[in-house]
Amino acid sequence: MQVNNGYSTLDESRDEIRLITLSPLRNEFDLVHCKLETVSLADLTPGYRTFILSSDDSGLGARKTIRKWSQSRSLAQESSSPAKDDEYCYTPSTTSYRFIWGDFAALSYVWGDENVTGTIVVNGQEREVTANLEEALRAFCSRDEFTGGFKLWVDAICINQNDIVERGRQVRRMREIYGTAWTVVAWLGEECDQSHKAIQLVQDLAGFSNDKSRNSWKNGYERILVFSATEAGWHFRSSWIECTELIMGSSAVLIRCGSSSIEWKTFCAGISLLEEDLWLVKDGLLRRDVDAQGLTKNTAWSTASLHLVYQDLSVLSQLEETAGDAGDHQYLSFGRILDIANWAECLDPRDKVYGLVGLMKPDIAQHLVPDYTVHPMSVYANATKLFIQSSGSLDPIREGNPWGPTKTPSWIADWQWEGRARMSRTETQLWGPSLLSSKSNASINVPYHSSGARKYEATFSGDNLLLNCKGFIIDSVLGLSARGQGYFAWSKASISQTGQWKSVYGDKTATSEALYRSLVADRVSGGNKADARHSVIFHLPATFSKAGPQFKKLGWSWLSAQENYYFRWQKWRAANRDFLLGDHKLGSFFDDKVPAGTSEFDFTEVHSCFDRTCRKRRLMTTKNGYLGWAPDNIYGGDEEQTRSGDLVAIIFGCSTPMVIRPTGKWFLVVGEAYVQGIMDGEAMEVMEAGKAKVQSFTFC
Repeated sequence: MQVNNGYSTLDESRDEIRLITLSPLRNEFDLVHCKLETVSLADLTPGYRTFILSSDDSGLGARKTIRKWSQSRSLAQESSSPAKDDEYCYTPSTTSYRFIWGDFAALSYVWGDENVTGTIVVNGQEREVTANLEEALRAFCSRDEFTGGFKLWVDAICINQNDIVERGRQVRRMREIYGTAWTVVAWLGEECDQSHKAIQLVQDLAGFSNDKSRNSWKNGYERILVFSATEAGWHFRSSWIECTELIMGSSAVLIRCGSSSIEWKTFCAGISLLEEDLWLVKDGLLRRDVDAQGLTKNTAWSTASLHLVYQDLSVLSQLEETAGDAGDHQYLSFGRILDIANWAECLDPRDKVYGLVGLMKPDIAQHLVPDYTVHPMSVYANATKLFIQSSGSLDPIREGNPWGPTKTPSWIADWQWEGRARMSRTETQLWGPSLLSSKSNASINVPYHSSGARKYEATFSGDNLLLNCKGFIIDSVLGLSARGQGYFAWSKASISQTGQWKSVYGDKTATSEALYRSLVADRVSGGNKADARHSVIFHLPATFSKAGPQFKKLGWSWLSAQENYYFRWQKWRAANRDFLLGDHKLGSFFDDKVPAGTSEFDFTEVHSCFDRTCRKRRLMTTKNGYLGWAPDNIYGGDEEQTRSGDLVAIIFGCSTPMVIRPTGKWFLVVGEAYVQGIMDGEAMEVMEAGKAKVQSFTFC
């Protein structure tokens, strides 16, 4: 058997992996000692093998199988008090071991800075590991964990990191390893200032989600006070652990911070309550603590990744829990996977893709074989091509643009580009109270049909860097509103008005309808199209100083609490009030008076829809008189933007129009567009009438 730097070659036919067993610490200054050994996942105990073969549940997923096995062992040992369905023992008894060599947990942690290291001893030889890993192993050793038959899988140690071939193979097995592990330990770090209170808080919030009596809620508001008091301890951030590891572990994930722990299911329930019912309460208390502790607001407000837990990870882990290995598992769209990748901190940019293979459909994942010898551009190109072929559409090019740091071709999504705004997607649940979010349908992934039912026609160059497809030009960009400067400002000086715009919709009344539909991207809660009631957006006051008193007088509690979230509407209105729509300034379509007898729901809905629509988009007018939105590169310079004269194209097989730019004989993808009046196939009638010519586009 070949030995490479102390690692023997793993026998894939035997389903071999490596695991470590830790030795108890003799004193606090002792180095962490561990034994690394090769084991086979095929070496099942006779009892577990019989259980698998005799199970009545065909196609049962790995996680459910383990849980049922655990419950069967509990029942056999303690027939008077069997384990309940929602109970799980994260450390198996020796009689519950599934393998003749024992059982194992998998560790999920942040690698951290590779230059900050600690020393451990593996099979008698000292070696350097990242400080975060040394800290986790030391904590386990000090508590005599993983010292016997219950072993531990750690990627940095159990994978030969110097063997590129093995590394690629093992990365492909991540889904299997974390899905098969008895427990997935998500290590956040050692205890720091009041971190145990942060964990207890989430435990309490999860409890309140099942008990919404007046007293429980009163206690909940009081306990939230500790939320920001643990600036060092409240570090539930998406970068702590790999997303796939959490999802694959689902109910077997145990979040650890020092000696404190919380079950993943409980953690998700607590975060859900915070998102749905206490987010605005949190704001005031957090701001107070920021001021009291002299902390910077940017640091204290770093809770954005809790949205990732709420909207993606908890949902996906539930699906993983209920789906069988061969079941109809709901996989993520290309855009949502990119959203998750945005939050992932990877030492190797290729792991933006490889680390999320477990979330992809099998026909995609099987072709994304980790290869760390190729350039990240090739990895990203292959991923986009595979998603196009798997989905049978060109929607993945909606994620393209020419501005990514990897310098990928424009039609290829650059997984390192930070300009994406997940809350801008029309399929994303609307920000708002439960009365609004309960009407949303998160399953809507392709809300528009600009190319109708026409299938995509595409070919790729041999190196996958050129895409040839078909469609037609429908229009060109004429005017552009103020561009965003980050998420919190707009540049009035960047407004571009070239030529006179004449509305294709008709007079000012007809143009007003096109405008209010555009402001909400013609999609509201539940994925429905806008209607006349959404014209109330014209009465949404331009500033909160004008809006707040009116909302309060009307008894509109949620909108009255929006002072800290009103800035997007307020600043956008201020920057663009003089933007011309023909002979009329944009500001002339609005007033600041909330009409009597109007609905809080309608105002809440348009406020939330606009907040979603305006992110990473600039209002545009077109040469042919249309109104809509063009891509806005909020982190780029003035030269890295949509320009007047850029073309608006309908690409067959793509659900939205695309803004594109000629470059020699080829074209650049600038980004997706919204054009009021051609989002649901209307442009196809123009083509069929012979008023637009089908042509081939080669995107570079």
